Amino acid sequence: MRKILIIIFILVISGLSAIPILLNVEIIQQDRIVISWQIENPAENMKIEIGCFRRSDKEIIEIQSEFVTGDFGLLEKKDFYELQIILNGLPKDFTLNDYIIFPKLIYDDRIYYEMKKFKDGAYGALQKGNIIEMISSKEFYISKFEVTNEQYRAFVNADGYEFKEYWMIDPALMSKSSIGWIYQAKYRMTLPFEWSFSKTPFWKKAESNFIYGPVTNVRWFEANAFCNWMQGEMPTLEQIQVAFYNFIECKDKMFSGISIFKDSGFPLQKVRDGVSEWLMSGVEPSSASCAGCNEMYVMVNNAKQKWNYVVTLLKCPLFRNANLGFRFVID
Repeated sequence: MRKILIIIFILVISGLSAIPILLNVEIIQQDRIVISWQIENPAENMKIEIGCFRRSDKEIIEIQSEFVTGDFGLLEKKDFYELQIILNGLPKDFTLNDYIIFPKLIYDDRIYYEMKKFKDGAYGALQKGNIIEMISSKEFYISKFEVTNEQYRAFVNADGYEFKEYWMIDPALMSKSSIGWIYQAKYRMTLPFEWSFSKTPFWKKAESNFIYGPVTNVRWFEANAFCNWMQGEMPTLEQIQVAFYNFIECKDKMFSGISIFKDSGFPLQKVRDGVSEWLMSGVEPSSASCAGCNEMYVMVNNAKQKWNYVVTLLKCPLFRNANLGFRFVID
């Protein structure tokens, strides 16, 4: 009952109902760039913007609206969306091999990227070797890419660190549902580590300092607050296993090969190849000194090591690391 009340309270405060979900993005290049997608739960006042950057040096490309036709900016409710960009509005050497281009769904000042839908059912989860265990899962949507600096900045700009309701925790997960808010005050959390309000952008001095790079160096409590603000949560251990073992290897060019960290041959954004990620699952702490918070699972999945199976560690939710980010799920 308390969990339901917390969720209802967050929905009332944020003014959100079912949020729109960006799905099934396709991008092709012919005599122009064609981007198509679908949106589940379309809503009033949602809009589409375009992100674009050069793969080699991550230079951001601004696309002017006069070069875009179709579903761009404020969107109507419908079953299928498509926009086209004439090549004159792009760099002369533009190709989908050398540049990354993608749609961003903006709703209520929150930024949503493409998500992947997993329906109700049983999914295979390869443990080790040829042993396969089946995991039953309810329907969920998981972000194809880890939460980025751009997305997290929107949370900061919305004063997400200042509203207690975003920091509340499901009491089934932690016995003291306000423990995140207590620690937020105790440690004076205002930004991810290495971010600064005096810098433009905030993450300029952070190790992951690219706008579309994953936000890292956040404590579990910060990740949980962001996900509450976005009307979702981090994936559970079961959900990340379903996504990890049943997510077809990314064959599109979006973020493929982009690495924020030095000396890394792996992209950061895929489920299998990203930075380590906080999960929504945890266990009772081994130390009696913990003040109402559980140890939480971290999926060990970093830019320097590619695993073929899910590897997890338990960490204090106050832990943070330059190679630790998180992903976003909507149930």
